[in-house]
Amino acid sequence: MPFYLFFDQPFVEGTLIMTSFLLIISFLLHIIALYAIVQLYWKVKALNQPNTAEVTELFETYLQEIKEENDRLHELLESHQVNHINTSTQKKEKMGEKRINSPIPEPPPIENKENSDSLEASLEAKVLQLHQQGLSITDIAKRLHCGETEAALIIKLHKK
Repeated sequence: MPFYLFFDQPFVEGTLIMTSFLLIISFLLHIIALYAIVQLYWKVKALNQPNTAEVTELFETYLQEIKEENDRLHELLESHQVNHINTSTQKKEKMGEKRINSPIPEPPPIENKENSDSLEASLEAKVLQLHQQGLSITDIAKRLHCGETEAALIIKLHKK
């Protein structure tokens, strides 16, 4: 036996009609809400995208400023080079006159001095020399004030 038979017939019809009406209103509200969300999404997306015309105009003005600055720098360099060429030719002429008028100086005599350079043997050479003399690794380390493993390593590397 169906469930709705326990209730009066008008109550069941009224609840079915009311439920249907509320479902239709709910679907309409959902559709309107989704439409509004989509419209807002497209507006936000349009606002966030930079206007290509504005960006192009900005780049053109920036490029124009760079070109003007480049032209000014080019003119400044050309004027500086002309001034530099003029001053360098004047200096060369003055130097040429000084060379013609001045006698050639004699270089000072070279004195023979004994080299006071002292050669000091490296740690490796000292270790190997003492090892060839027959000293033990501990004696070599004590004399040269280095570690025993360091002396042993130097000897082993030399043997290879």
